[in-house]
Amino acid sequence: MSIRAHARIGANANARRTTGESPKKLSAMRVLLTIALLLIIPTIVAAQNQTRERRSVEPTQSNAADSDAVRNRVVGPKVSNHADKPRVKSTPNTENQSTTTWGNASVIVRPNQSEKTPTAPPQKTIASVQDPQPKKLVQPTSLISDVNARAASVSRPLNVAKSNLPASATYNVGIGDVLDVRLANWPTRESTLFTVMKDGTLEYPLAAGPVAVAGLTTDEIANLLRGQIKVIDSAQVTVSVRDFASHAVVVSGLVDSPGRKALRREAMPLYTVLAQALVRPEATVTTITRNGKESDPIDLKDNQSMARLVVAGDVIKVGMASSSSKQFLYVGGDVASPGEKSFRDGMTLTQALLAAGGGTRTNKTTVKVSRRNSQGFLSTTEYNLRTIEDGKAADPLVQAGDRIEVVKSM
Repeated sequence: MSIRAHARIGANANARRTTGESPKKLSAMRVLLTIALLLIIPTIVAAQNQTRERRSVEPTQSNAADSDAVRNRVVGPKVSNHADKPRVKSTPNTENQSTTTWGNASVIVRPNQSEKTPTAPPQKTIASVQDPQPKKLVQPTSLISDVNARAASVSRPLNVAKSNLPASATYNVGIGDVLDVRLANWPTRESTLFTVMKDGTLEYPLAAGPVAVAGLTTDEIANLLRGQIKVIDSAQVTVSVRDFASHAVVVSGLVDSPGRKALRREAMPLYTVLAQALVRPEATVTTITRNGKESDPIDLKDNQSMARLVVAGDVIKVGMASSSSKQFLYVGGDVASPGEKSFRDGMTLTQALLAAGGGTRTNKTTVKVSRRNSQGFLSTTEYNLRTIEDGKAADPLVQAGDRIEVVKSM
């Protein structure tokens, strides 16, 4: 064989070896190309979407303000082609179309198809924020002033001037009075009782020291304690009198409960004090001794005179009026000593019978009382003596000139 034939045979053998190895290399290259395309395609698509969104979205007033805010926060020197604000150029050939330029780049912005009116000019937003001299409020808020006003009203004394109130409507605390002090904003609202000491002070534990309260009203004491209490902010204090002891009068005479009577005001009407003393029926007049001077007799039946005011330290004496002429009544019937008997104001039927020696006390004993009326005729009223003595009926009062007859029924 020739050399040329051997060369052809070798080339064929090499070709056969190359043909067997080429499919593997091609498959590897295809895999690498596929991976590269998969990595490059998302980046290209994202860039195209951003460019499409940038071109399709219409710049509104808020977007412009946001862009201004972002641009104004850039720190560092500005380049020569940097623009502080977008330059808007209108295109005469296109209706409702404008070109917004940022630096050297221009973007064509098309208005939204749904809008029929031109876009309002942008308003100043960042400039007002960066104004070195901000505008002052035209009308200041009244929150602080209202709070101060309410605080002042709380600390202001609740009572009015003493001169504007009558003595019968006020009470000045004195020595011996027991005060009930309460704190509304304290965890425990239990009342605490305190007695005014002999020196006129009140020893309250939450106060800095003894508080002088003699001569003050309960409202004034509450305001005084409110200023003395430091452990509680804005303490809400209420004070009332539990036991009245400093103001009193003395009642004596024809009363069932004589002695010292406490006053709940600086001055009280006479009839309220005598109501506590339980005046006896035979009492007719009373006198008031003040500063060593005794008043004229006051008729207990005179309503205007009974409204006279009494004050602490007065001495009230209840008695009967002295008359020059004696008055009588007449008792007859089944009694031990019938006849004319002396009469005094407040005498009852049983007292008149006892003055005549008493009557027969049986269930059938009837007492007739005859009295002259306004027309001059006698009117008779019958009473059962046993019922009166058993407490089942009231013991009636008799008058001067009455005719009393005790009748024993058969």
